[in-house]
Amino acid sequence: MIFEEKNTNMEWMFSGKADVGDYVEIPYWEMACSELMFNGEKVEIPFRNIQETKLYCIKNEGGKCELMFDNALFPMAIAPFKTDKEICFKNSLLRKYLKKCFVPAFKHAMKLPDDLKIKCDLLTSSEVFGDNCLDWFKEPKHRIAMYKETSEWWWLGDEYGDCEGDASSAYFCCVSDCGLASYYGAGDASLYVRPRFVIGAKA
Repeated sequence: MIFEEKNTNMEWMFSGKADVGDYVEIPYWEMACSELMFNGEKVEIPFRNIQETKLYCIKNEGGKCELMFDNALFPMAIAPFKTDKEICFKNSLLRKYLKKCFVPAFKHAMKLPDDLKIKCDLLTSSEVFGDNCLDWFKEPKHRIAMYKETSEWWWLGDEYGDCEGDASSAYFCCVSDCGLASYYGAGDASLYVRPRFVIGAKA
């Protein structure tokens, strides 16, 4: 399925009214070093250069609009996870970083209202390849995420298989640099993050 792509503006993209294929150009921006408390310890996340890209509307149904970056944005492991909790994206350091650091920094850089509610997460393998595949990803080129001039492997948000007692070796689903389904150890910091924004209903 091929969607008509339409260049729009930031206000329209975050109004909840964007159509699938609408996009806004995101300029280069910088994320300062971040410090998070996780499992009772301070974790420092380094400074990041976020390359210019596009942010697309990939779904808009039932008052819920989903936006997706065209490129992979930065490399980061999913692990570690909250101690004594289920090994899943919801309990990961990466999720906390996206919520507490990435979203506020993005809103500030793009001059979006502080009170704008944005949920930030990762797509699942079912949404990209499976029974719940979004129409957007039925076009293979949309599965390929670039970073600068190179396509990169990027994380999905669901676990693949057992972790054998070591949270850092838990396998999570991902998308390869040629857009195919794969999996990798959650502690690998070489895979890239391609966040999904959800605005509107239950955002």
